[in-house]
Amino acid sequence: MTSRTTIKTDALARLDHMPWTRFHTLLTVALGVGWTLDSFETNIIGSVFGTIKALWHLDAAQSSLAVSVWVLGILVGAVAFGYLADRFGRKRLFLATLLWYAAFSVATIFAWDYHSFLVFRALTALAVGGEYSAVTATMGEFIPRRNRGRTDALILSGFPLGAVLSAIVSYYALNLLPPDIAWRVGFGLGTTMALIFFWIRRVIPESPRWLLQQGRVTEAEAIVDEIAAYAKGAGIGAATEAQKRYQPTAIVPAHPTFWRNVSELVGRYRGPCGLASALNFSQAVVVYGVLSLMALVILPYMKVPAAAMPIYYIYGNVAALLGGLLASCVLESWGRRASLFTSYTFTVLAILAVYFAQTLPSMVFGYCLIQFGVTWGYISAYVVSSEILPTRLRASGLGVSVAFGRVGAMITPLLLTSAFSTTGTPSAPLLMLLALALPGPIAAAIWWVKGRETRNISLEEGSDDALTDATPQQSFRTREA
Repeated sequence: MTSRTTIKTDALARLDHMPWTRFHTLLTVALGVGWTLDSFETNIIGSVFGTIKALWHLDAAQSSLAVSVWVLGILVGAVAFGYLADRFGRKRLFLATLLWYAAFSVATIFAWDYHSFLVFRALTALAVGGEYSAVTATMGEFIPRRNRGRTDALILSGFPLGAVLSAIVSYYALNLLPPDIAWRVGFGLGTTMALIFFWIRRVIPESPRWLLQQGRVTEAEAIVDEIAAYAKGAGIGAATEAQKRYQPTAIVPAHPTFWRNVSELVGRYRGPCGLASALNFSQAVVVYGVLSLMALVILPYMKVPAAAMPIYYIYGNVAALLGGLLASCVLESWGRRASLFTSYTFTVLAILAVYFAQTLPSMVFGYCLIQFGVTWGYISAYVVSSEILPTRLRASGLGVSVAFGRVGAMITPLLLTSAFSTTGTPSAPLLMLLALALPGPIAAAIWWVKGRETRNISLEEGSDDALTDATPQQSFRTREA
């Protein structure tokens, strides 16, 4: 049910024009670690599963089931926790998902057999899916609009950082510890980091934008005042800027139900939701597809021993981290649409580079180019998606897009390994990966032509969010003095 009582506040304009403070730095670190942990947990299994497979004598079908359970858990968690973040608030959910992750990651350490391992992995995956929705919805809602793209990109760059950490940890654990201890140590380190950063996340307040959706004006304005107070330590100019007042904006609070969110996502916001879903599908296809190709096709085909494989993942993940850092620059300097189209096109061309490669060094170099491009691409995609979906269903829409991506993640490894088993060479699966990745650059090209550039404008204007006293057909415009 939606209230039609209009409220007025300048809180949104103050947030958008706030100087950078220590609070924003703390927020960036606290949310970025969530992506680091998600990536650590997602990638650690690829490095240690060979050990688990040998210890528990698993066959190929059981190995595939472990991956499917993980991806399915993320899919369900993204949709469920995405709606809950819109319904009950950002803070509750990004704390709950981190605690949930820690609890079931601990349980995974003590898994006594294959079946208990599957159950704990599935439950951990729910939290990882929730992080995708809750963190990406929250990250831009506090950040000043001139810094939003760069900051969101730095937060999302936690994913390749987590992948680098997982590869390093698994390499040393597998080479220095007994097999039955090594894989448990890997999962245990992720749990330790989660508990440390849960403490840091506790100090992040509820999103003022979400509070205004609920009609809780006094709470939202108090939080904006608290953020402004951090500016005193940055100097007189920053403190004065933080206290500046703007002409109040009229807002109509909204409390939509799950089915109302669904109705809006497939109705009025089907364009933004469709774009986000196509981009997420494409990037998940590439991320999971190239990992499968490296682990199951390319490195074994080139006679690389299993113990040496983590080294090549480190190379790729360092390249991915560089792609994230590039995204943090070009999202502001080039704009969102240019970054989105260029990154997805670059990724497709990088897949072609691997297709034509003949030697292990050239294939690894092409793999690094793919990791560089797809990281640049999915960071651009998450930033754009979070800016073109309205606050009242931002987390829900992001959850739906993540769900579409996980569908791609589930089907791609199966299709690629099937193509390899039929032909016996990497060429056929690489061409299939290229075809599956095409929805991304196609959607980015359409958005380049028809979409709105959201650089340095308010989230409400970027999403055309009609939550003011305007009619639903009118665009939102922040009215400043």
